[in-house]
This record gives sequence, structure tokens and C-alpha cells, in this order.
Amino acid sequence: DFWFLPKNMLEYCDRFLTMKTATPEERQIFKDTFLKLIKISLWNTKGEQFLSKNPPHTGKIKEILEMFPNAKFIYLIRNPYTVFESTRSFFNNTIIPLQLQKISPEEMEKNILEVYSRLYHTYEEEKKLIPEGNLIEIKFEDFEANALEITEKIYKTLSIPGFEQARPAITAYLDKKKNYKKNAYKYEPRTVELVEKHWDFALKQWDYKL
Repeated sequence: DFWFLPKNMLEYCDRFLTMKTATPEERQIFKDTFLKLIKISLWNTKGEQFLSKNPPHTGKIKEILEMFPNAKFIYLIRNPYTVFESTRSFFNNTIIPLQLQKISPEEMEKNILEVYSRLYHTYEEEKKLIPEGNLIEIKFEDFEANALEITEKIYKTLSIPGFEQARPAITAYLDKKKNYKKNAYKYEPRTVELVEKHWDFALKQWDYKL
């Protein structure tokens, strides 16, 4: 519903992304469903440790730690200009044909700006709950430039065993991705204006400049 009913986006953000206004029942539904997903994933892959790449969980550190007190977190920092362009492109190219409500481009931009801000501030507030040694923050550009070295750093920082055993498989995977071409963004003047006006806190904290 979050994307398909965009007029309700900010309400759903507080209830289902940051869970600040979620009822106890809704919190429990999230925990039960997430635990079920983990169990099914581990059963299907015959794995022992669950790794989730899920940006919405940025706003659920408190809930995740209530379930798994020793959970480890990798926070991947992205260029705010790129985040805005990518999110707007996702909505325009993927969601508009499927949405159940129509809103103006200006309303959608407002939603994107506000949801990002709420997730950002919730993360900054709740990351203090993470036990020492269980969080690493990495710029995407640094990872992209030297993925193997940064992956090793992740293992060591989070005290995850097995990097040397995994090194050949990780190297082979990265070799396959060498020719991958990601989307190239040319930031529109409006993007620059909106990001610098509304997300200056992220630009300053992470030192992003044009």
C-alpha cells in the first residue's frame, strides 16, 4: 500500500517504516512475519545466518534488536542526489501504471523528501541502541571502488568469521560483475535545489558535494 496509495504515504511511513505510530498489534505482526520470512529463507537455502538487504529496515532498528539483541548492521550510505533521482525514477517508471491513487509530481516529490528525512532521523536516533562492534557505516562509492577490501573490513569490524574461506567465492562473484553498467544520473537543476534545501543535513554529515 505504501507506494500504490501515495496519498497515505506519510501516514504509512510512521506506521510501517519507522513504526513510531504502529499499534502493539502491528508491531507484533511485523515481528511474526519477519521471523517467518527468516525461517523460510534459511530453510530454502540451507543456511545458518540470515542476511537482509532491505532499506525499509533502516527505520526498524529498535524492533529488530528486540528480536535479535546481537544483530549486526551494515549501513550503506548513498549519495542523496542519486537517491532522489533514483526514487523519483522508480515511481515514474514502475509505480504510476500500478498506483490506485493519483497525485501530482509535486506531491510525490514532497513525499520522497519527507520519507527520506524521517528514515534518516529515525536511524540516527536508534543506531545508538546497537551494541558496540555490531554496526559499520560504509559509503557506496568506497564499496564500489574496492568491494573485496571493504567486504573484508565488514567481516573484521562485525567480528564475522569465515572471510578467508569465503574469499574465493566473493572474488569470483565480483569478477562476474566487472562489466555491469549501473544507471548514470545527470542531476536536474530541480533535483539539486530540492536536495540541498531539504536534505542538507545528510549532505553535510556524509560530505557529498557536486
